[in-house]
Amino acid sequence: MNKRRRWLILFVLGLLVFAVIVLAWWVHRPSETLWTVRRGDLTGSLEVPGRIISLRTVSVRATFDTRVQILPVTLGDMVLAGDIVAVLDDTSLKARQKQAEQQLRQAEAALAQAEASEAPLDVRLRAEQQRREAADADREATARLAEKYVLAPLDGIVTEVIVTEGAPVGTGSVLLRLADLHALGVSATVDEVDVQYFEAVQDVRVTVDALPGWEGRGKVVAVGRSATQQAGVVGFPLTARLVDTTERLRPGMTATIHLAAVLRQNVLLVPEQAVRVVGERAFVTVIHDGKREEREVTLGLRSGGMVEVAVGLAEGEQVVLAP
Repeated sequence: MNKRRRWLILFVLGLLVFAVIVLAWWVHRPSETLWTVRRGDLTGSLEVPGRIISLRTVSVRATFDTRVQILPVTLGDMVLAGDIVAVLDDTSLKARQKQAEQQLRQAEAALAQAEASEAPLDVRLRAEQQRREAADADREATARLAEKYVLAPLDGIVTEVIVTEGAPVGTGSVLLRLADLHALGVSATVDEVDVQYFEAVQDVRVTVDALPGWEGRGKVVAVGRSATQQAGVVGFPLTARLVDTTERLRPGMTATIHLAAVLRQNVLLVPEQAVRVVGERAFVTVIHDGKREEREVTLGLRSGGMVEVAVGLAEGEQVVLAP
């Protein structure tokens, strides 16, 4: 076999290999996926950062004029209902109880004397009445001795301590304040653009940074009517009440409010796979009369893999999705 014939055979074999490769690609080539442009609602999840708060604060007060003897709690302490949160000087209570006890003894002695002397009935009845009143006063004065111990009315966190040990307090004076751990919520500030979505709904989800994996239901209970401004961003105060709680939650923890909202209603939608962005311009490939046509479009909001097309497409047209 001469050299020329050998090269001819190699050339023919090369052509065959190339043809096989082209045929294999043609058979297994990725098929184009088309999307029919249609109208729908663009939904998305809004996330608003906030903090866990107590929706109910209780003031703990003194019930008589005295001084603070012992203050066993400090700011941030957690207490349970019935825990001692303050001990008051009971000198005045003891004096009243001693006086009531003495008056009871005198009333009992007067009744005994009236009965022994066979005094008139009205005298004995009056003496008996005085004894009963003295006994009631004695029981009340004895019971009030327990008021030296100021007890927490509920499970809570000490959010404010008003007094110090040794300080004088009057009847009704606030000693400290407790945040109710069974009435928790989230306080947040919502961007002025998003506040409309929270005004239209109640149900939200809440997550807490310090409790990974935990998620609770919440109810929007208040949206402020007056805006605030921080670092040039305008927002509105929002409060959500927690329906689901856990004993690990504490006021002050960082939380996030999640809301599934309809961002746009009845707009033209295409998957983001259909859009090709070049600089600040966006394009889609439209199949028109069996031919491919590159068309520039104006986009709106994006969410969940879908994008709103404001200008450039009509309902019912077909666009090509990128593989």
